[in-house]
Amino acid sequence: MLSLQPQMVLYLSILATSGLAIMWVAFWVAVYKQNQSIPAILASPGFFRTIVVMGVIAATAVLSLAGRMDSNATGAILGGVVGYVLGHVSGRAEEKSTT
Repeated sequence: MLSLQPQMVLYLSILATSGLAIMWVAFWVAVYKQNQSIPAILASPGFFRTIVVMGVIAATAVLSLAGRMDSNATGAILGGVVGYVLGHVSGRAEEKSTT
């Protein structure tokens, strides 16, 4: 199993956090430019699902690359996230097709 030095794990954590922060800034800039309702976005259940999925993926990637999590656990977590997201998307598609 690949195991990185502690300093590299710190760098990966900083990189993952910076990437997430940049994406959130871009998201809020797009919301502002399109004059969307910020309270409506914050009250949306999909908003919190997105935050959780992003956090789980970032944490799993960093822990896996750091050698703190084996590949089976990483695959199971990422597979569960993909299944959750795709199951939620297909559930919405079925709701729209029945109405």
